Amino acid sequence: MNETKIARYGNSLTVRLPAALARDVGFREGDRVQIRRMAMGIAIERPLRARLEERLATVRDRETELSSGAAVGAELVD
Repeated sequence: MNETKIARYGNSLTVRLPAALARDVGFREGDRVQIRRMAMGIAIERPLRARLEERLATVRDRETELSSGAAVGAELVD
């Protein structure tokens, strides 16, 4: 368990995450997170869509279309 102090940032309060913890969970500066209240405290979560955007950003080249050959029957291809 890591201990940290709560600080003031304008009219809000902030919690600083230790660098090692931020690395372990994959947080980076500018990441968007969701904070929700739980019975025993709070939870900080990354929205699911952020992970998808992160994965899509790693795609370098579009895949080429695969051909299944000439039509044999009454197939409709859009």
